[in-house]
Amino acid sequence: MSTIVYRTWSDLEAQLIKGILELYGIPVSLSTDISHTLYPFTVDGLGETRILVPREAEDEAQDIIAGHQCPSGRLDA
Repeated sequence: MSTIVYRTWSDLEAQLIKGILELYGIPVSLSTDISHTLYPFTVDGLGETRILVPREAEDEAQDIIAGHQCPSGRLDA
């Protein structure tokens, strides 16, 4: 069972978070309601990408993400 640990409207940010978590050995999957390659825009949250990890890795993933965020909320890889 997977749980959402982060939501973003940026493909680049989603891939960055996925890469960071995978470096720590956490399996990651990305979920979106529409294909960003076909529809490279967002409308009412339809372009949102959700980053999912196994439930047992949720706390660790949240800590890792928080450790890579700067005060503005953006990621600092």
